[in-house]
Amino acid sequence: MFSSPLRSPRPQPPVDNQDISPLLAADLAIEFNSLKAPNGCPEGIYVMPSKEGLMRWNGVFFVHRGPYAGSILRFTIVFPPTYPQNGPTLRFDSDVFHPMVDPKTKVWHARGRLSQWKPRIDHISHLLHSLKKSFKSKDLDSVTEDEAVNKQVWSLYHHSHQTFISLTSQRSLHSSARSTLFPDEYPAPPSPTRTRKISGQSMTEELGKAAIRFREISGEEGKRLWEGLKRGLEG
Repeated sequence: MFSSPLRSPRPQPPVDNQDISPLLAADLAIEFNSLKAPNGCPEGIYVMPSKEGLMRWNGVFFVHRGPYAGSILRFTIVFPPTYPQNGPTLRFDSDVFHPMVDPKTKVWHARGRLSQWKPRIDHISHLLHSLKKSFKSKDLDSVTEDEAVNKQVWSLYHHSHQTFISLTSQRSLHSSARSTLFPDEYPAPPSPTRTRKISGQSMTEELGKAAIRFREISGEEGKRLWEGLKRGLEG
């Protein structure tokens, strides 16, 4: 991994556990276990290997602060067969209105040191912390136009901030809507205006089929969970 940019790769067929070497499997297992260490995985971000194999992880990002507060964003981390010499790709499973997210592929691009992946130095923990940081106002303020992957979003953020906040808030509400979180129980009505799918959207929808799913709980079940949480904090 001598300075391998985190760029959008060409779509590749899934790689299951039987198709990877024992050394690569061990590297991925170490990476995943490292997230369990204190400060290994940022608060509000949850990841787990997919059922398809170790080469693909599913994640959810609960944004608590900043202009994206309230957003619930699913994403997928795809590892290349050459990992760790080449870095992984982090792709959102839905539209994310962010200057560092490609609007066609939905791939998030890291900035700074992580824009050039270095083997055995850069790790998934660093990537996730950088992801969380990139959604905060301080980091958004520092994005230059040359760095921005989505120039339109960058321009709105810096030159029409109220419009940016309005559009971001709309997407945040959609990401946390029942029809988004529980599509089987609350299916969204079909949209007559969207008759064509771009290739990036189709690809991420395929990835999203095996992504982390949410289950709506009843009031009584929620009360029991809350009481158990309080007891755990008190103990």
